[in-house]
Amino acid sequence: MVTVAVTALVVLVAVNAARDWEQQAALRSDSATGELGGEASLPLFVGAQAERRVTAVYLADPTKANRAALEEQRGITDKGIASFRQLSGSELKVSQRHKWEYVVRVYDKLDALGEIRQRADTRASPVDEVTGYYTGLLVTMIEFYQALSAMDDAQLTVETRALVGLFWASEGLSQQDMLIAQARAEGRMSAGERVAFAEAYGTQRVMYERWIAPYLPAPDKATYERIVAGDAWKRKEKVEEALISSPTADASGAVEELPRELERWDGSYGTLAQQIGALNASRTQGLLAHGYERADEIRDQVVWQIALSLTAVLLIAFLIIGVIRSVTGRLRAMQSLAEDTAERLPELVGRLQQGHRVEAVDEIPQPSGRRDEFTGVEQGLATALAMTIEMAVRQAADRRGFSDFVAATTARALNLVNGQLDTLSALELKYQQDDGLVGELIDVDHRGSQARRHLDNLLSLAGAVQQTYTEPKSLAALVQDAAAETHAPDRVKNKISANVWIGPGAVNDVLHVVSALLDNALAYSPPDADVRVSHVTAVNGTSVEIEDRGKGMTPEAYARANGILSNPPTFAAIAQKRDGRLGLFVVANLARRHHLLVSLRRSDYGGTTAVVLLPHTVQCPQPAHRPNSTPAVAPAALPAQPLRATPSGQPVLPRRLPGPAGEQRTPLPVRTNTGSDATGAGRVSAGDGAPRLPKRRPQTHMAPQLAEPAPTRPGYDPAGDRSPEEVAATWGSWQRS
Repeated sequence: MVTVAVTALVVLVAVNAARDWEQQAALRSDSATGELGGEASLPLFVGAQAERRVTAVYLADPTKANRAALEEQRGITDKGIASFRQLSGSELKVSQRHKWEYVVRVYDKLDALGEIRQRADTRASPVDEVTGYYTGLLVTMIEFYQALSAMDDAQLTVETRALVGLFWASEGLSQQDMLIAQARAEGRMSAGERVAFAEAYGTQRVMYERWIAPYLPAPDKATYERIVAGDAWKRKEKVEEALISSPTADASGAVEELPRELERWDGSYGTLAQQIGALNASRTQGLLAHGYERADEIRDQVVWQIALSLTAVLLIAFLIIGVIRSVTGRLRAMQSLAEDTAERLPELVGRLQQGHRVEAVDEIPQPSGRRDEFTGVEQGLATALAMTIEMAVRQAADRRGFSDFVAATTARALNLVNGQLDTLSALELKYQQDDGLVGELIDVDHRGSQARRHLDNLLSLAGAVQQTYTEPKSLAALVQDAAAETHAPDRVKNKISANVWIGPGAVNDVLHVVSALLDNALAYSPPDADVRVSHVTAVNGTSVEIEDRGKGMTPEAYARANGILSNPPTFAAIAQKRDGRLGLFVVANLARRHHLLVSLRRSDYGGTTAVVLLPHTVQCPQPAHRPNSTPAVAPAALPAQPLRATPSGQPVLPRRLPGPAGEQRTPLPVRTNTGSDATGAGRVSAGDGAPRLPKRRPQTHMAPQLAEPAPTRPGYDPAGDRSPEEVAATWGSWQRS
């Protein structure tokens, strides 16, 4: 059944396509014949018109000048004949020789041209007979154009009317020019010539009004209207009216005295001949182009017919195998359900990892509801998906509970560390006169501060709500506080000079990020090398650059580290490494929280430069007064306590105390390098509990060994040379004080 149906359809389409294909081939051949034949005959057409005029003038007035003009024009006409014979004969393919009988008729007319020229030279024939030959030749050529224009298409046939009318109108205008030139040479116009002039005038009017103007396309019609409205056309009409209405000398109708308007004919005719020739060429090209377009349209129709027939064949095949289509459709539906499941699960797991809450009922794709052999498999797939989503939701809930447990445990451990730091601060005050012991206590204090900061990082990763600052903090002060959190703050060279302030909500996390990067820079730098911190102002924010003097890393290591910073890994990925390093992991999570851009690259000194781009969203304007940047805590969580002092008796600011609200904690000190007097100026006042700013007193900011008079200090030798180590130790003591 398929073979019979397909064979019948193919035969039907082949018959229709063959007929249409022959039509488009005929149109294409007609267009090619018209293109070559028209191009070949146009010089001959124009040359014959000009030779007819010059011949008429010579026969009316056989002067040497007219004879020379006639010989020159005959040469031009001979070139046109040679072009016509070549293009319409040897260069025109046999398959393109449509309407060949009209070409043969033109050849027959040209065979008598030599005899007509001889009669004109010997003046053996009257003027009307000689010029009549040229008129007959031109009419034969116009019939050739008309035959070429008669294409096998109704729409194109209508368009040929304007083109044929233009050729007839052009011939009428040329006849008028010939009759006027002959009359001016003779000094009069005979009655027959006057009748011929009037007929040419009438032919033009009929062609322009009935054959040309109604069928011209819009662009060519606009050109025609410009020609008719021009001055040359108006002067032509005045000459025609003057000559037709001229008074006659006798009853024969001859014009013995030519009107003076004939003097304006040559200028008008030259302009109009050029304009009408251009319009004729434009219409010819337009018709040929339309012929090619119509051939292309028919060809496309044939192609579409073939395509539609193939579509019909496919439809018949689909109808025959309908049962198979039904089965494959259900299989595709189940495949779509499986693909949808494969796409939803990773996105769902990602949302759960980011802390979003997900309802399992809303995430399960619903089966189609059809009852057939595949219903059980479809329901089983949906049930498996529901169980998978439910397990993922439960695991996410377990992770959130574990994070809360870690946060609570970390907060308790943080309180113990804070208590240890308080004890160390009390010991520093108690034994402040013992420089060696105080130095060891300060080292222990730094270790405790680092442990407290690691616990702060753990709280941040656990998702606990951290205490935020109530006031903004300058970038320079923030870097200084971050350096104080490291094990070697004196090796951090803070070169920040920009007046950039960080908003209260981001101070804590930005401080953690900078501290972690400073720790890495100090750990991987030589013990005697400094870590430089500078800034660069950019359009999209301010970047902090931390540059160390270490050995750097390989390009692959930089790529891995920057990948972690741009896309933080999961806790499971960190646990698989089992190396205990959480610096980049903490920095990446804190950076993503505030949209910071952190990257590592090799520095010019061979080490590593860490770049932290602080966007404008974490920055704020400079406050009216310099804030103390103390964290905002609830009164119940942090009771007011007096400020503690450094070993030299200087007051220190309270430390940040991350952890859950409501738990009693003691503020920890953050060491500063500001000075105060030995009497305790700068301690918390008894009135409002707020610290006073320290006052600088002469000689009180110096280290004890520097405050002694130089001549009485043991071991002082004014004339002796000091080593660089001794000078560095002296300046180091002064800086620590």
